[in-house]
Amino acid sequence: MDTRKRFSEFRSQLKGILFHEKLGTMLDKVLRIQNTVNKLSLALGMDENTNKVVQDAASLAMADLATAVVTEFTSLSGVMARHYALRDGYSEQVAEALFEITLPRFSGDTLPKTDAGIVLSVADRLDSLVGLFAAGCQPSSANDAFGLRRISYGLVQVLVEKDKHLDLQQALELAADVQPIEVDASTINDAHQFVTRRLEQYLVDKGISSEVVRSVLAERANSPCLAARSACKMEALSKGELFQKVVEAYSRPTRIVRGKDVDPHIEVDEAAFETDEEKALWNSFLSVQNKICHGIEVDEFVAVSSQLLQPLEDFFNHVFVMVV
Repeated sequence: MDTRKRFSEFRSQLKGILFHEKLGTMLDKVLRIQNTVNKLSLALGMDENTNKVVQDAASLAMADLATAVVTEFTSLSGVMARHYALRDGYSEQVAEALFEITLPRFSGDTLPKTDAGIVLSVADRLDSLVGLFAAGCQPSSANDAFGLRRISYGLVQVLVEKDKHLDLQQALELAADVQPIEVDASTINDAHQFVTRRLEQYLVDKGISSEVVRSVLAERANSPCLAARSACKMEALSKGELFQKVVEAYSRPTRIVRGKDVDPHIEVDEAAFETDEEKALWNSFLSVQNKICHGIEVDEFVAVSSQLLQPLEDFFNHVFVMVV
């Protein structure tokens, strides 16, 4: 029955399948995905060839939900899309992306392998997450009717295991812009925190200590792949001596200024230095400051910061810090 017409003809029938009463039909959902994949593809660093495949696949996304086979056997969604697309002469890349938009379907499932599939998988999950949160469908401790924990965990898996950098805040805002209902800042923040908790769970599941995970997520939760990479490296570094020395080096001056109103942009008068230790520490600080930037890898941060160890030690041993 399905093969009596072209696969693309099933797309219009998605308007008869409800996604959510406040968010429209599955066709409405597909149109939202189409409206975001171009920007999302750029945000994920994809090239123009991938973007073309993404756009072609997005126009057919989920069309197999209206086919007789998938209506009867819902677990074949994506599988039949790939099959019917190939049968109608679409490229292997488009067909594979139509299958991979459904991945991962469950815990332990395979992940998208192609860049186009990754973009579509991420776009679909962002749309569901933001839309359903805005519709008031946040999971409770006892109920998760729309599987948002699974959806968010899958989003984290794709971004981390495929090492795709994505500004999560911007991505959620991108999905919010195309929703048919208002999505306020607090809803986006709730969705962001929800994904962060799934990221925390994912990293702890990988055997990383909860202390390390929480410290990394305090700064890098907005980029799941960077956060995961940092957590893995910090877990390994935390077992060595150098890391502990660097932490202590930063802690000593931090304790001195804690609770005080300190302008981080204050100008330092080098002419006021009286000792060689002051000059050496200041020069080391300037050198380290120029090498540390937002997004620096943890191991590189520790290696660069180690240049401060001896100057700090000499400073605290030979300079009266609180002198007026």
